[in-house]
Amino acid sequence: MSKNGSGVIRAGYRRIVTAKGGKIPFLGNLLIGGAITLLVYFVEQTGLVEHFLNRVLYVLLSIIGMLFRYSEFQLFTFTGILVDAVTVVVAAALWTLLRSASARILANLVLFVAIIPLTITMLDHHGILISGMPIVLGFIVAISLDASADLSRKLLRRRIAEEKQEAEFSVIRHLAHNVKPGLQIARSPLVAIQAFLDERGLLTAEVSRRLDGSSETAGEALGKAIATLGQINDIIDNTRRLVTREINRDDFREVELRELLEKDVFPLHAGKFRTVVEGGATWAPLHRESMVEAFNNLLRNAEVHGFPEYTADSEVRFHLRQTRKWIVIDYTNNGRPFPPNLTAGDFLTFGRRSADSPGEGLGGAWIGKVIEAHGGAFEIIRDSHPVHFRIRLSKRGY
Repeated sequence: MSKNGSGVIRAGYRRIVTAKGGKIPFLGNLLIGGAITLLVYFVEQTGLVEHFLNRVLYVLLSIIGMLFRYSEFQLFTFTGILVDAVTVVVAAALWTLLRSASARILANLVLFVAIIPLTITMLDHHGILISGMPIVLGFIVAISLDASADLSRKLLRRRIAEEKQEAEFSVIRHLAHNVKPGLQIARSPLVAIQAFLDERGLLTAEVSRRLDGSSETAGEALGKAIATLGQINDIIDNTRRLVTREINRDDFREVELRELLEKDVFPLHAGKFRTVVEGGATWAPLHRESMVEAFNNLLRNAEVHGFPEYTADSEVRFHLRQTRKWIVIDYTNNGRPFPPNLTAGDFLTFGRRSADSPGEGLGGAWIGKVIEAHGGAFEIIRDSHPVHFRIRLSKRGY
């Protein structure tokens, strides 16, 4: 025999007898098959197969007999109607209590199988034909149709959401491409003017008076303008990740909320109304830039909607507290009351606003996006305050 022939034989032997030719050797498979064969022989010797086949034949013959004698059975009896009513209640309960469609269908199939011996017993011993089996089959068909319709609705909503998200992303791309260069062009001369006035000691000169009567210096005005341009630039940088839910856990940092409000938010609204923070030091895992803009939107809403005209007692207030799982922020102001027909869902939806609102309905939508990214919740509290929002933020970040 040639060397090539002997090599082929050895390779075949390894594939059949050892595990080198596959995950399980042939001899192992052969032993498993032999064990299965012995088990089959044992079951056949016990008479279980014969008994099972006899029962199946009995059931089939009984069903055929029922069909031939259908007119002889009592269709509408008190007992039959009571059993059918119980079947309807049980099937409806299974449909209602179980959440997934597969669990509902499986449970009703079990109920269907359980009704089979009851149906045969009622026919053989009492001549009563109950309708439990077709009733349960009807429930199974209804559950299947409902599940199909629900799946179609979910697919449609997902497609709409994806199209909306892509539209939002397209807008952000446009803004980033066309607006950001202009922001840098506007910011550069302001920084130069700030440095020029600082060299001549003119930053402390008064340039205007705020609505509350306090003076605003040139340094304060320029600082506010430069800070605002910087925030707008940050908003554009972070909006894409926010609207497409791409803010990662690595972007979250532990932030003290009182400090964030007093240093990053309130200065941009100085002189428009009184700002107050209540509560102790409250640390939360936040995406700082987007949260700052969310608070800014709250205060801009207060300026536009709550205080259209300046009054000396105008006030916005943040009360900070925390539970084991949540950071809770209660925001109130004493301006115009929140419209009674506007829900939290309306407030957080793009373009939704009250009929007399001068805004575009975008601020609330941004707030909703930020809260969603932080795994939080937003609600409107109807109490003695004209405006009372409650924001909950997860201590886990999102």
